[in-house]
Amino acid sequence: MRDALKRLTGESLVYGLGQVSGRAVQLLLVPVLTRVLTRDVYGVADLVLAYSQFVVLVLVFGMDSALVRFFYREPDREARRRMVTTSLAFRIAMAFPAALLLAWLATPLSGGLVGSSAYRKYVLIGASTLPFTLLVLFANDVLRVTFQPWKFIALNLVQTLTTGGISLWLVLHRGLGVAGVLYGKLAGDALTAVLGLVLTRPSLAPRGDRAVLTRMLSFGLPLVPASLAYGVVIASDRFFLQRHRGLAEVGVYAVAVKFFAVAMMGVSAFSLAFFPFAHERAQSADAPRLYARVLALYVAVASLGALVIGSFAPEALVLLVPPEYRAAAGPALVLTFAAVAYGAYYVACLGIQLSLRTPLLGATALGAALVSLVANATLTPRFGAAGAAAATLAAHVVLVALTYAAAQRVHPMPYRGGRLLLVFALALGLALAAQRLAPPGPRGWALKLAVAGGFVLAAWALGVGADRGAVARSRAADGIGG
Repeated sequence: MRDALKRLTGESLVYGLGQVSGRAVQLLLVPVLTRVLTRDVYGVADLVLAYSQFVVLVLVFGMDSALVRFFYREPDREARRRMVTTSLAFRIAMAFPAALLLAWLATPLSGGLVGSSAYRKYVLIGASTLPFTLLVLFANDVLRVTFQPWKFIALNLVQTLTTGGISLWLVLHRGLGVAGVLYGKLAGDALTAVLGLVLTRPSLAPRGDRAVLTRMLSFGLPLVPASLAYGVVIASDRFFLQRHRGLAEVGVYAVAVKFFAVAMMGVSAFSLAFFPFAHERAQSADAPRLYARVLALYVAVASLGALVIGSFAPEALVLLVPPEYRAAAGPALVLTFAAVAYGAYYVACLGIQLSLRTPLLGATALGAALVSLVANATLTPRFGAAGAAAATLAAHVVLVALTYAAAQRVHPMPYRGGRLLLVFALALGLALAAQRLAPPGPRGWALKLAVAGGFVLAAWALGVGADRGAVARSRAADGIGG
């Protein structure tokens, strides 16, 4: 088991490097864009990108999960190549008609979602970017399941350099503002999509397979309601903020969301490595214990990372953004913990995937979406960005809790859910206290580091790094671990 955990850690670090190189553009642009764009204009850019992410989630149609689920079950290399080609053909067939539909609806969408039909141009740019974004995701999926992490890193590095460089040139030298940000993403994703197809060419066959498509869709389509529901979770905060507090507040919240993006780099690195790792070992006798150890270690390490990132958010904002954006510190802390919860969801849902009960994921995501809508409608008008962040955290926690409960019913694992929830809540409480109570300057920094050290000691005392604290032995003994 130790060797398996070391391999997962190593692969997570490699994919983490790829995520840093791929998502760094979101962070590198923050100090520049917050100084050259007003808060409301910056908010418009964030709204368009957030709604684009929503559409991408849906249009994948669960084919990314289906590829991971069935790729290792194929009998030989040629069968795997046909599966990859089938996935590509389907994604292309979905992407371009969807882009045309969004372009046709650009006027009502810009008025209903961004607040004015004057923003129609931005919706059109987002629609044009959509097919290329989906092709980049496809290439990342293939490089991941074929265990080609260095090509994965190269692909994401190219995306960062092209998107960031073109965006900065268009914003700073051409004065295009929001359009410059969006055109930069269009150009970066288009170039990266071409490179992605080149890198994945050895994994493609001359033709696809209709029977394979049917099998993949039978697994993936039930995930579409889950994608729709999770899209509500990630977009409703901005929607309610724009309606009740205006675009300037959305701009502040957009800065807080970048801390979510920082946390998601680590979360995504873990999830990208975990799913192929987990499915490849699903038939081994010690798999349930291994998964339990992975979940416990993830929650402890990710919660520590969120504690550090969140508690030092005020200091980071002083360096990164103008004073008018620094109210993002509180929401940023809360959103980092929402990212941690989302990472736990990846492990919690494994039992549902292994049992081929993917419609359950739609039900659990629907519950999270309802919580998101109710919480945002209640908290955002009164508390603004802080309320939106709290609603997002609540939705992610509910998503994990519901998914965990459903998965334990259909495919029990020896998880210690109650103990891990305690670890997560402890880290969140300590982070909130450290951010609010620590004095400014070196004394405050020392106090925040001491709080992080105290959390490490508490997690060690709870035994989350060892079998006694990570694996429910009474259930592990029979090999099912519920």
